[in-house]
Amino acid sequence: MGEKGEVTKNKIMEAAVKLIFQKGIEATSISDIVKETGVAKGSIFFHFPDKQTLVSKALMQYENKFFIFLEQSLTGNTPGEQLINFFENVSKAHKKKNYAGGCIFGNTALEMADKNEIFTGIVSNVFKKWVKHIGKVIEEAVKTGEIRKDIKPDVLASTIVAALEGGIMLSRLEKSGEPLEKTICTFVKMLEIKTQSRKEEICLNY
Repeated sequence: MGEKGEVTKNKIMEAAVKLIFQKGIEATSISDIVKETGVAKGSIFFHFPDKQTLVSKALMQYENKFFIFLEQSLTGNTPGEQLINFFENVSKAHKKKNYAGGCIFGNTALEMADKNEIFTGIVSNVFKKWVKHIGKVIEEAVKTGEIRKDIKPDVLASTIVAALEGGIMLSRLEKSGEPLEKTICTFVKMLEIKTQSRKEEICLNY
């Protein structure tokens, strides 16, 4: 495939992701994608033989972007600071979108968990990898004494991801950052992360 073909293919997938954020998978049609991109239906089917293939590829493309975001967010001088920075970047990312759209992986899990094993398999893998990333940072934070050690890192990581998804969903519903911010503040306090000034910043209103 030439450069022009790759550009068109990426354009189609990006449009699919945008529409899935707005409408969900079932409500997004090939005709919607034609309208969004200006790409002819025949060209879409040249790159993707059916809607399921298109959605699968679009989810995987967005997965790559998400893990780049995750790696860039989990930065800092210490593991505890990395977690704080991650929480702050999640909050900023959703505030930038005015809390619209939520999380495409959480949305897909809710919409497709009992309907499509291929889509839910992709999303399940995303969550497992996400938990693993967070778990590794928590392990290091326990070693440095920055975080409580009475809860297993993998349990904490799984709980963090689940709670963040709930906070994101409620912020989307209310179009307000308060639910997500409260969730993050609660975790910062519960984890007992030893970065006092940063804790005060995050929990300023709570």
